Amino acid sequence: MHLAVYRATGAGAIVHTHSAFVVALSTVLDELPAVHYAMADLGGIVRVAPYTRFGTPQLAASAVAALAGRNAVILRNHGALACGPDLARAYDRAITLEWLARVYWYARLAGTPQTLSEAALTEVSDATRELRYGEQTLLAQGDAPPTGPNSDA
Repeated sequence: MHLAVYRATGAGAIVHTHSAFVVALSTVLDELPAVHYAMADLGGIVRVAPYTRFGTPQLAASAVAALAGRNAVILRNHGALACGPDLARAYDRAITLEWLARVYWYARLAGTPQTLSEAALTEVSDATRELRYGEQTLLAQGDAPPTGPNSDA
């Protein structure tokens, strides 16, 4: 499965987990809704790939198909995969996916979660790209990157 994902996505690293909230939600959802803007880094709503037994070519194909245009996928009754250009980014995405699953779980306990649209997630992705471009420009000019509660520093 990992080799198929590397070939299909060009990812530099993959993190595969069996985290509790993701596995629990994999049994009842076809996709994890966008309950927070952090989902933008995963490429949008996270799809749940159909169940196939571990270690099979069918699982690899199912994971690759559900990953199209995304950086993470949930594997029905199994776990999840998160991809990134390097191990640190793939790991961060795996942690974010479990956090989003937990947020969704608790929100469902309280009621019907309000979710973000694809347009809202695209706006977040665009703003993040602009922020990173701005930081790169500051660093090229010799200034320190921004710090504070809304920065990633």
